Amino acid sequence: MEKTVLTVFDAVIIIFYFVFIIWLAARFRRRQKDTGHYFLADKNLPGWAVGMSMFATIISSWSFVALPGKAFKNDLQYLMVISTLMLSAYLTAAYFIPLYRKKIKLSAYEFLEKRFGLTARIYGNLAFLIVHFGKMSAILYLLSMAVSSITGWDIYLLIASIGAATILYTYFGGIEGVVWSDVMQGILLLASGIIALFFILYSAPFTADEIFNHAYTAGKFKLISWEFSWGKPGFYVFVFFGFNYFFQKYVSDQTVVQRFLLSPTQKKAKTALWLSSSIIIFVWILFMSLGALLWAFYDLQPGLLPEAFYKQPDAVFPYFIGHQIPTGLTGLILSGLLAATMSTLSSDLNSLSAILLDDYYIKIRKNSTEKQQFIFSRTNVLISGGLAVILAMGMTEIKSMADAAANFVALIAGGILGMYLLGLFSKRCSPKGVYSGLVTGMVFIIWTYVGNQNGHHWGAIPLNTLWIGVFANVIVLITGYFSSRVLTPGYLYDEEKLN
Repeated sequence: MEKTVLTVFDAVIIIFYFVFIIWLAARFRRRQKDTGHYFLADKNLPGWAVGMSMFATIISSWSFVALPGKAFKNDLQYLMVISTLMLSAYLTAAYFIPLYRKKIKLSAYEFLEKRFGLTARIYGNLAFLIVHFGKMSAILYLLSMAVSSITGWDIYLLIASIGAATILYTYFGGIEGVVWSDVMQGILLLASGIIALFFILYSAPFTADEIFNHAYTAGKFKLISWEFSWGKPGFYVFVFFGFNYFFQKYVSDQTVVQRFLLSPTQKKAKTALWLSSSIIIFVWILFMSLGALLWAFYDLQPGLLPEAFYKQPDAVFPYFIGHQIPTGLTGLILSGLLAATMSTLSSDLNSLSAILLDDYYIKIRKNSTEKQQFIFSRTNVLISGGLAVILAMGMTEIKSMADAAANFVALIAGGILGMYLLGLFSKRCSPKGVYSGLVTGMVFIIWTYVGNQNGHHWGAIPLNTLWIGVFANVIVLITGYFSSRVLTPGYLYDEEKLN
C-alpha cells in the first residue's frame, strides 16, 4: 500500500537523530583545548573508527541518490569506477601513508612546499579550498531538495537546520567528535541501504526471484561493454577515471590525508584505509543494485511510479523512501540520507579550518599563541559553515549552479595527482619542471573542456568529460619530467629537505 505523507513518528525519528548527533559531539567539547586535539585527536584514535569515518566522509548524499539513479536509468556499468579502488588503496598504503606520517604535521600540502616550493603548496590548498567549499554547498542543496520533495518541508528551513546542526557538532567536537559521529552515521547509512533493499524485494506482490529475473532480462545487471569511444562513457573510461579519482582522493585530499594521521601507528592507519575502501566498494554495489531492482519493482507495477520520474532518475529512490517504505522506517532511512551528507560536511569543515590554519594563519602570524590559533580554527568552522549554508540557499534560485560547480572542480583540481607522483617518484623533477607541467595540463583541460561545449572541438578529439582529468595528470607527469631535464639539467632533489 502506498504511503503518501511523512508521519509524526517519522519526523520524531529525524529530530531524535539531530539531537543525538549534537549530543554525541558535545561529549568531546571539554577535550578540545588546543589545535593538536582539535584537528588530530592527539593521534590516538582506533584504526577501525578512522576507517569508518573515512568511508562516511567519501560517501556523500550524492552516492545515496545518484548511484541508484544511474542504475535505474541505465545498468550497472558505472560500477567499473570502483574496479581499481583496491589498487589505489594499495599504492597509497605502500608509498604515501609512510611518507605523510613521517614528513607532515597536519596539511597534505606541506609535502608540496618541501618538494616544489610555496607556489605548489598554494596551488594544492587553493584547489582543495575551492573544490570542497563548492562541494559542501552543492550537496547541502541537493540533499535538502531531495528531503523537501519527500516531506514537503520548506527547503530553506532544511538547509538552515541541517547546516546549523552540522556546524554545531563540528565546532564543539573537533575531529574526535567528527570521527565518532561518522561511525554512527556510517552504520546508519549502511542500515538504510540494506533496509531499502529488503523492501524492494519483499514488499511487492512479486517474489524476489521475479524482481531479479525481470531486471536481469531487461539488461539492468550489465557490467561491461567492450565497445570503445572517446566521446561516450564505457568500460575503459570508467576504469581509468575511477583509478584517477580515488588515487587523487587518497593522495591529495586533506579530509583523507588528515585521517592517515589520527591513529597511533602506521599499521592502524593502513587498517583504516583498507576498511574504508572495502566498505566503499560494498556501498557502491548495494546502491547501484538498488537502482536496478527499483526499475524492476516499478516496471512490474505500472502506474505506481508517476511518469515524470522516469525522466528524473535521481528522484526515484527518494520517492520510493517517501511512498513505499512503512512509517518509522521512512524516518530511519531519511536519517541515513542526512547522515551521508552531514558526515561529509563535518569533515570538510574541520579540514578546511585545518588548511586555513596550517597553510595561511601560522605562516602570516608566526608569533601567534596556541590559544589564538585555537580560536581562529573554531571561528573558521562557524564562518565556513555559514557561507556554505548561504551559497546552498542561493542554489535554490540558480538551478544550474550544482552542475557549474562540478565542472569548476574539474578545471581547478586538474593535474594535482601528477604533481604528487612527480614529487614522490622523481628526484629529477624540479620546481620549474612541475610548474611547466601544471601550466600545460591546465591549458589542455580548458582547451578540451571548452572545445567540447556545443559540439565545437577546435580540432580536439571529442573526449568524454571523465577522460579530461585522467589525461591532465598524464600530461603533468610527462611534461613535468621532461621539462625538468631541459630547464634544469643535472637537477637532483635532496631528500633531506623533506625532514
